[in-house]
Amino acid sequence: MESKDVEQYLQDLGDELEAREFKEPVRILIVGGVYMLLMVKNRKSTEDVDVVLMDMEDTTNKTPQTRAFQAAVRAVASKHRLKRTWMNDDVAYFIRDMAPEPDASLWRKYKKLHVYLPAQEYILALKLMVFRLKDLNDVEALRNQLGVTTREQAQAIIDRFIPDKRWQEEYLLDETLDELF
Repeated sequence: MESKDVEQYLQDLGDELEAREFKEPVRILIVGGVYMLLMVKNRKSTEDVDVVLMDMEDTTNKTPQTRAFQAAVRAVASKHRLKRTWMNDDVAYFIRDMAPEPDASLWRKYKKLHVYLPAQEYILALKLMVFRLKDLNDVEALRNQLGVTTREQAQAIIDRFIPDKRWQEEYLLDETLDELF
């Protein structure tokens, strides 16, 4: 998916939510590759749209609201011949426990879909915590935009969003920072 595609799909999802008579807007926080695509602009495409549902349970909890949201997502997938998982909240479980305070701000409104963005520092903290080789370009782009040149600066950002040292130990953060700095 390219940037223009993602924005069209978000618009279509907002339309679909309105057609399904959602009373309140669904607020989503975008993270991962789609954030990098839309905000950092260091890549040309992304495979999916990773989100955190801000006002409802993650979709593993089959509430009427999450089922209706998933049905709207599937309708957009069908319309555009996308994978059913084009938008997913798989990352939500991890983020809600580990880094629950993203300092999010409203980016765009698509009728009944309101899209929020976390601070770039938040995305860098997440990328460093779950570092995979495929994240290297994203980490480098974020470091450059944020002016993060030292391990101490990176650690301070992580401590701001993920202060629980147990998470940092579990995800071997020291080894990641040793590799990168």
